[in-house]
Amino acid sequence: MHVLVLYWHPVGAEMRPAVNTHLHTLDMLPDLEVEYCNAYVELPDEVERAHWDAVVLHTTFLCMRWSDAFTAYALRIAWLAKRECLKIAIPQDEYDHSEILDEWLYSLGVTHVFSNFDEGPRKLLYPILHDRASFSVVLTGYVNQEIVESARAQLLPIAERSVDVVYRAADLPYWFGANGQRKVAIGRLVARGADELGLKTDISSRPEDTIYGDGWTRFLLSSKSVTGCETGSTALDRRGEIQASIRAMLAADSALSFTQVAARLPAGWDDHPLTAIGPRHFEAVATKTCQILVDGHYSGILEAGRHYVGIAADFSNLSDVLERVRDDAPGLQMIADTAYEDIVGSGQYTYARLAEQFATALGTRPAAR
Repeated sequence: MHVLVLYWHPVGAEMRPAVNTHLHTLDMLPDLEVEYCNAYVELPDEVERAHWDAVVLHTTFLCMRWSDAFTAYALRIAWLAKRECLKIAIPQDEYDHSEILDEWLYSLGVTHVFSNFDEGPRKLLYPILHDRASFSVVLTGYVNQEIVESARAQLLPIAERSVDVVYRAADLPYWFGANGQRKVAIGRLVARGADELGLKTDISSRPEDTIYGDGWTRFLLSSKSVTGCETGSTALDRRGEIQASIRAMLAADSALSFTQVAARLPAGWDDHPLTAIGPRHFEAVATKTCQILVDGHYSGILEAGRHYVGIAADFSNLSDVLERVRDDAPGLQMIADTAYEDIVGSGQYTYARLAEQFATALGTRPAAR
């Protein structure tokens, strides 16, 4: 079977290991001839002329739907609509320009969508495709076996780690809703509370402090705990209109707070719990770093009190949680060990699982475990 995978990544830029592993999941399947084409540059003419049994539209490729250059970008790939083959889309951030995504996939004749959400919000996210395409529920990321193996050789007991709490997150704009603001707030609040207790932290939202590759694994291995919350959004921005409205407000008054902006937007704009477990949660598990997370569903995989120490949504118990980080290394170790056994040890959340879903969609043999 001849499969084309279209992705988008700036030439010469380093790709995060989680993204690279996700992109190359098809390499785990036998009997496939896979060609990866980076749509960051003009696709060679032979890509359009070649015979493909299946075309996979990677999440990085589909992210172009919110680019200012989207119209020209979509025209470059319009030839795909005429191809009679399997077409599999793997979008993420489906709440962002959701109707643009839905229309684009429909116009290209996508036959199968790998969605991060179950059928509950499906019609909301895909008003056209929800009953026209086949859907499979997948995760935003999985246990990366390379990180597991790398970490295993470097693991220290939590009591012997030099940092108490670590965290990295970008300052997300207001149009990601309350959950986006929560990602920003938790770093700030944990840093302040930890400082009051004399804990050692490495917490930043500055772009220049972003950590890539093996450095990220070492970063997690250095710390007793890592904080965070669910990935995703509580805002549904169907065509980018929420973003446009917020940009206009901030252009007129850059000092507006999130609360002030939210009050000026249509009722219910931020009432969509489109959140999930993310790759960084699996990376923390793989390094046996105890997670202190805002309570959430985490795709039904992480359980508060068993796999992570729960922080109330209003942060009312944050002091107690940080005191536990300071005083209860054995308890943190037990949670980290349990998470490792249940998630890494079970083998249920590896990229082989995603490969099996690809195999089903493609009608091929599954990956060997």
